[in-house]
Amino acid sequence: MKAKLLSIIIPAYNVAAYIERCIRSLENQDISQEDYEIIVVNDGSPDAVKEVVERLQKEFHNIILINQENQGVSMARNNGIAIATGTYILPIDPDDYVVHNSFKQFVACLEKQEVDVVYLPFEFFDKNGKSIWRTDFSKKTGQIYSGLDGYFEPRGLSMKDPDRSWAMLYRKTVLNQYSILYPKNVPYLEDGLFLAKVFSVAEKVIFCNDNFYQRTTREGSATNSKLLYSDKAINGFLLAIDDIKQFAIQNQLNQEQQLLINHVVAKFVFLPLTASLVSSKKSNFFKVYHILKEKKLDKLDLAGCRGTYLLYGKAYNKSIIHFIISFYSIKLKRDLKSKFSKLLSNK
Repeated sequence: MKAKLLSIIIPAYNVAAYIERCIRSLENQDISQEDYEIIVVNDGSPDAVKEVVERLQKEFHNIILINQENQGVSMARNNGIAIATGTYILPIDPDDYVVHNSFKQFVACLEKQEVDVVYLPFEFFDKNGKSIWRTDFSKKTGQIYSGLDGYFEPRGLSMKDPDRSWAMLYRKTVLNQYSILYPKNVPYLEDGLFLAKVFSVAEKVIFCNDNFYQRTTREGSATNSKLLYSDKAINGFLLAIDDIKQFAIQNQLNQEQQLLINHVVAKFVFLPLTASLVSSKKSNFFKVYHILKEKKLDKLDLAGCRGTYLLYGKAYNKSIIHFIISFYSIKLKRDLKSKFSKLLSNK
């Protein structure tokens, strides 16, 4: 049997209205169906996801369906990756879709060289199907980045959803070698934790720029909810800190690899603190800080930290009061900049 190049992983829960569009877009491609498999993980969905996929299986022979009790999106992805036979893993969200005949362009990149991670372009659409934003990787194509540089290269205030794991390709041998999985019980930014592990050990990262991933914005999805400010999310961030630190220890990461780990630890330290400051439960702030002190995280190693997290980190290492002042100062500057931009755009 011919080895698969791609294993596409689709976690599915309550998306019967969208998943057929997703799968058909993946089947309407310019490479042979023998070269890729589509693994749909029905995560105990209460709607007709199972029936829709089973009907499509009769039409397309490269669809694999896993039915499981509800375990959450992370475990759904992990269980799909576990049975994947492709050289590369491509996560896709079931309410999104891809451009027809768009596989050949990035497959050509993979055939030229062995890489660990590939950034694929994506475009955001509003609920009415109007394009509102798209990536521009044109200046990055043709270059090879280290994992550390590849992680930071597309980030910044202008980038939307930098901590996604969809619209990216991952070499499966890297995931296997370092036992990289999506984390349990981290309900928000679980993708970000997954990415941190991948990029800390990746050696070659590239970008493609042709149209590919089509991201739909719909109400009620996790990225559009207030989950970030919930107790559940805050507890998840604290678990993420333990998870990423343990990953570094288990894999005996070197000094350069540890730089990204330091940045991500700082990120997950500051996320629950800043979330508490802007939420209605500001009393959570000192509760979280007390937990961080117990974990000996009241002082951070800032080697490798960049951007806002470096600014926060310098203030945080002075005192928690300095951190609070730094947070509100940065927030005020951003709010004023946003208001000024809106005023200019309305003229």
